[in-house]
Amino acid sequence: MLAPNISEVNRPYAADTLEADVFNIADASTGLDFQDLAPLEMVTNQFAEVSFACAIALIPSNPRFVAKSGRRVLMPTGNDNRLSIAQDDGVDSFCLWGRCTQPMILKVLESSGKVLQIHSDRGFRWPDSSETTLLPLQILKLENMSNIAMIELSADAPFVVEGMSV
Repeated sequence: MLAPNISEVNRPYAADTLEADVFNIADASTGLDFQDLAPLEMVTNQFAEVSFACAIALIPSNPRFVAKSGRRVLMPTGNDNRLSIAQDDGVDSFCLWGRCTQPMILKVLESSGKVLQIHSDRGFRWPDSSETTLLPLQILKLENMSNIAMIELSADAPFVVEGMSV
């Protein structure tokens, strides 16, 4: 099942409580450490058992896209706002969290290329359109599936991936 895994997805985040909310992700392991990547490094196979296509590590200059100044995130390369994540071995759970001004869309595929599921939280709303307000965290979690081989993440606007666990 794929669903946002946060109890108050429409709640605006106050700057002084944000840090706790960003890391309060139920049942997600520590995840991949993007902080070891160099800014502007193309991300491909730096992590064991996971490979990326069309992804770059960077430190966002726009305060809307990062909870803590100086933190590295992943962002898609190119103008189509899309990146892919492949697992070397099929997995049955996956969690990704990021920020975007539009709903992020996950397409889940098995090793044969068959689409298992497409998910987007179209009901997700942003509480403030200010140019400096941090965008709410979108958490997309897959559980109890079988043979997840590829995840394609896209959106109708630029987005960042703050964390991921497999």
